[in-house]
Amino acid sequence: MRAKRRQGVSELYASLLMVGVTLSFGTAITASAINQFNLSGSSASLASAVQQASSGKLVSLIYGTVAQSGSCPAYGGYNEGTAYTLVVYNYGTAAFTPAEAFVNSTLVSGGPYGGIASDSLATYTLTLPSCSHPSGQTFLLVDSYGDEAQIGT
Repeated sequence: MRAKRRQGVSELYASLLMVGVTLSFGTAITASAINQFNLSGSSASLASAVQQASSGKLVSLIYGTVAQSGSCPAYGGYNEGTAYTLVVYNYGTAAFTPAEAFVNSTLVSGGPYGGIASDSLATYTLTLPSCSHPSGQTFLLVDSYGDEAQIGT
């Protein structure tokens, strides 16, 4: 009887040990994946900032909002829509005139866009291909020289 009880306890201990190892390994893998995602996002933003600074164009987001559309649902308490309005400021020393705009790596139609002079504010309204909410969007504005301004909301 004692031998069976000892065997049951050792099997329980082995099972608990395997669960612990599995959870530890899974946590390490998940943390590694999240860190890699954060590093890639940070390096893309840094590359864009360095490129902007070298060209004298430094565009920054002031405000971004979505105009409510009747066919789009609410998301997290915010209205969704297909028209996104960006208010940006050019802190740089050279004008920036976007020729193309991308939202989350998707080319948005609606150009040409007006330029932003040095130390000036500009408002762009982009027509999105699908419903979108105000936060969590990545905008890439590219001028005819290939200079980029990446903006995240």
